[in-house]
Amino acid sequence: MSVSSVGPGSSVNPQGAERSKKNTLTQEDFLKLFTTQLKFQNPLEPLDNFQMATQMAQFNTVDALTKMNETMTQLAANQNSMNHLQSAALIGKKVETQGNRLSLHQGAVSEGMYQLARPARVTIQVFNAQGSLVRQMDGGIRDVSRQKIGWDGTDQAGQSLPDGFYTFRVLAVDSQGVAVPVTLFRTGTVDGVSVENGSILLQVNGDKVSFSDVLAFVN
Repeated sequence: MSVSSVGPGSSVNPQGAERSKKNTLTQEDFLKLFTTQLKFQNPLEPLDNFQMATQMAQFNTVDALTKMNETMTQLAANQNSMNHLQSAALIGKKVETQGNRLSLHQGAVSEGMYQLARPARVTIQVFNAQGSLVRQMDGGIRDVSRQKIGWDGTDQAGQSLPDGFYTFRVLAVDSQGVAVPVTLFRTGTVDGVSVENGSILLQVNGDKVSFSDVLAFVN
């Protein structure tokens, strides 16, 4: 006989309408059901010891899993709190991420870098926030080591450009004129930390960067 079979005409809970809204079974609820089941069991077919032990073991397993889930949830919350505290310690640190976004502030340009899949001749282009090309530079022939774009914040005529955000692009072709894949990087100093939708965001040179996108910390 299962826990739910308590006999015809019996009423385990006189306030069934309210209890029907409950979707979890506590240890107290289980004991009430179990004792009620014993009370209304068929005297000619009583529960045997094995069946009783099985029901108790099943409930204990579910109860243990529930407590384990609560513990894991608490551990996850504690870990998130620790991550937030640790990320706050990153303020003032220099980080590296993939991307092609640059910031220009009072003549100082955040650092942009690139890496070629194989040696190639390189052309570097810089665009303003409107997508207009403001500077193009011949980078010469480069190997596969990490390279800096070397932009000084000026336009093609050598005039200083206004503060703001810019992007860069690197065009590379090998000796056969075949395009070479390029990976773009940027570095910047963390000047703030925030949390949005459970994710840690770093404020890097005035731009938001996900903590998970950080590739390395730069000395």
